[in-house]
Amino acid sequence: MDNSSPSRQSFPTTCWSRILAGSGRSPAERRGALETLAASYWKPVYAYLRARWRMPPEEAADLTQEFFLRLLEGDLLDRVDRERGKFRAVLKTALRNFVIDEHRKDAARRRGGDRTLVPIGASEGDLPAVDVPDPRGRTPEEVLDEAWRNEVLARALAAVEDALRREGNETVFRVFRDYFLNEAGELRYADVAARYGITTVDVSNFLMKAKAHYREALRRAVAETVDGEDALREELNGLFGGRRA
Repeated sequence: MDNSSPSRQSFPTTCWSRILAGSGRSPAERRGALETLAASYWKPVYAYLRARWRMPPEEAADLTQEFFLRLLEGDLLDRVDRERGKFRAVLKTALRNFVIDEHRKDAARRRGGDRTLVPIGASEGDLPAVDVPDPRGRTPEEVLDEAWRNEVLARALAAVEDALRREGNETVFRVFRDYFLNEAGELRYADVAARYGITTVDVSNFLMKAKAHYREALRRAVAETVDGEDALREELNGLFGGRRA
C-alpha cells in the first residue's frame, strides 16, 4: 500500500498541464482540455464581460463564446509564459486584450454561423441563473476573481455531495450543508442534531468527515487550472486565503 503523502507524489496531469504540454500533446488533446476548462469556467468570463461593458445577458453570452473560439483558433496558448502556471492569470491577460480588440473593431456579435461552437454549457435558459457579482466599486478583474472563486466553491461542493451520496452518507452532507451553508444564521450543534435525530457527537464527526472531503474536492477543482504544486498553493491562497473549510 502506498502511504506517501500527496505532496510527495508527482503532480497529476491536469487540464491546464495538458494545454501547456504543447508539442507533447496532440491538437485534439489540447482542444479537449481547453473545452473542459471553458465548460467549467465560462461564468467568470461572462461576469467579467457583463462588468466591463454592462451588456445584456444574451450579448455577454455570445461574446463569451467568441472569446473561447479565439483562444482555440489563435496562437495565444502557444505564446503563453509557462512559468506563470495558472489558467486564471492567462485568462485575465487574454480577456483584457480581447476586450480592447473588440472595442477597437466594434465587431458584430454572432450566434455560431458556420463556426464550431465551444461547449461552454450555457444556453439562453441558463442565463438568468448566472450569479454575476455586483461590479460596483470593483474592477472587472476583481469581479472575475469573485465569480471564479464562486465557481470553484460550487464545483467542490457538488463533488462532496456526489461522493458522500455514493458512499450512502447523505446525512453527512446534509449536516455539512446545514451547518456551514445556512444563510439564516449560525446553527448550534444541538439544532442540527435535533433536525436529523442524531447526537451532537455525530454532528461533530459528520462535519469532520465532510470537511475532509471538501478540502480535497477544493484542491482537485483548483488543481485542474494550474500546472504544479507551487502554482496550486499560490492559487489556493490567492483565491481563499484563510477562508477555506
